[in-house]
Amino acid sequence: MNVVIYARFSSHSQTEQSIEGQLKVCYEYAESNHYTVVGEYIDRAISGTTDNRAEFQRMISDSDKHAFESVLVYQLDRFARNRYDSAINKAKLKKNGVRVLSAKENIANDASGILVEGVLESMAEYYSVELSQKIHRGMAINAEKCLSNGSNPGLGFKVDAERRFYVDEEEAAIVREIYERYASGETKAEIIRDLKRRRVKTSLGKEFSPNSLSHLLSNKRYIGVYLYKGKETPGGMPRILDDDLFYRVQSMMNKNKNAPARTHGEGEYLLTTQNLRFVHVDFTFFIAGLVVIVGIIIAYIAIKKRYWFW
Repeated sequence: MNVVIYARFSSHSQTEQSIEGQLKVCYEYAESNHYTVVGEYIDRAISGTTDNRAEFQRMISDSDKHAFESVLVYQLDRFARNRYDSAINKAKLKKNGVRVLSAKENIANDASGILVEGVLESMAEYYSVELSQKIHRGMAINAEKCLSNGSNPGLGFKVDAERRFYVDEEEAAIVREIYERYASGETKAEIIRDLKRRRVKTSLGKEFSPNSLSHLLSNKRYIGVYLYKGKETPGGMPRILDDDLFYRVQSMMNKNKNAPARTHGEGEYLLTTQNLRFVHVDFTFFIAGLVVIVGIIIAYIAIKKRYWFW
């Protein structure tokens, strides 16, 4: 029987070694059962609670080709940790004559196997939900202490081994420069051009864009405000800017945002009221000139006819 192996590890406390371990066990299981492995599908740092897995979706799609009869996984929780998604995707595979096999869980291909499989999937979902709750509880506790939850701290900040924020003075100098330049009247486009010329990057290592610059210019972390799920904790972050400069920039951004779009002067448009009047006058002169020309032509023809009879 031809089989493919599906392996996955989430970003939570798992590494590439997890994939190698899964593959090793699956290959041993296939060999002991005289199965032929014809392919591998591997998703790295992807949660099993979502269907948004590129290799997983490719595997489901490839089942249409009927090149394999089974999908071999290390454990059923590698396939899915959500009973609904598991049932939907197993149904898609079953439609193409493909079933799911577990290398570590001895599940019979009969009525009792259905019961065992259901229990194992329920346990996997329970574990996933419990883990998610623990993670969110941990993040909430970190937020109470104004500690990092692992997200990008932003330009000008770094995180130490105890998850505490501290100021990176080299990057903080760039932040202050950007605020001061905008407060002095430079446009975002002018600032971005100069930052690109100097190869100054964002905290993500990318070139500045209008969106990333706007985010930096409105980030309350720079005045010492810790942010978590919409809640603000003043004094929870080390300060980079004073309030006066920060709020001056906010006022200028709001003013520029609400200002009407720049328009060209009247002389740059043909269809202004004044130019319409000129167009109308020019058109009148054109008609008058045309009438004169026609009159001259008629007079000329009349004179020619008179002398013709002579």
